[in-house]
Amino acid sequence: MTKPIRRLNAALRRDLSNRTLGVFLVIGWMSWLLMEPLANVIDDHTTPQPWFDAEVKLGQETVHYTRTINRWMRGEWSAMVMIPAPDDGWRISCDRSGAWTYKPATEGTISMGFERFTGGCTQPEGMHRVCVEYVMEDLNGRRRVFGPFCSPEYTPRS
Repeated sequence: MTKPIRRLNAALRRDLSNRTLGVFLVIGWMSWLLMEPLANVIDDHTTPQPWFDAEVKLGQETVHYTRTINRWMRGEWSAMVMIPAPDDGWRISCDRSGAWTYKPATEGTISMGFERFTGGCTQPEGMHRVCVEYVMEDLNGRRRVFGPFCSPEYTPRS
């Protein structure tokens, strides 16, 4: 009589340990799937938003560029010199791009020459504006697009 009870207890223990293993495997698998999205949400909520902001103002042969950087990023910038189009819009007359690393310590206002800021484009003689756009990736590999940030219309003095 004790042998059937022992067999039953051994079978229950085996079944219980298989279920426990299965439950732990499911919990581990779900934790692995949810870890990155959860870390991204926590990281986004603890970092001031937006990650990157800029303001562009034009002067005679200069660009005054104010930027606010809230996290380390690397990416590509694109500067576009735009002139009025016949349909009351804007068209790109020159554009350049390059790569750079941005960190919070490099924020503030920078004044630089027009050609240097635009990557070699010459400043038009008539009304124009400059727009700059960024495709950035943070240190965790998350990619975002910022901009375009455009200056107000500017007409150089003759």
